[in-house]
Amino acid sequence: MHNYKRGYNFELRVRDKFREFGYSAERKAASAPYDLLVMKDGRVVFVIDAKKTGQRNKDHIYVSKDSIRSVKEEAERLGTSPLIIYGFYRTPLYVEPAEDLLEREGKHVRLEGEVKLENFLDNY
Repeated sequence: MHNYKRGYNFELRVRDKFREFGYSAERKAASAPYDLLVMKDGRVVFVIDAKKTGQRNKDHIYVSKDSIRSVKEEAERLGTSPLIIYGFYRTPLYVEPAEDLLEREGKHVRLEGEVKLENFLDNY
């Protein structure tokens, strides 16, 4: 499967998970600085950047701080919260608030599957 198709399928998986929890979630065009716009009760709740690795036996993923800043800036423009949603080969979905990631050192941030999206949504 090509990388575009993997990314597309992953974005649909993220969208569907939010819908399971009663949110409205829509994919954005490729030119948008984020992948999904999530709404609840008519207001924008989250702007999502979705990242996935299809490599087997991979337990982490790196995301550039420039990418995180871009999503954060767009979320601020919309008055909402930016999230980075990520996953690995055949794993649950994981989530990190973008603001927390920008506090880490370096040009890239290592994500290792710390907070499951389902748990985050259960407690939101």
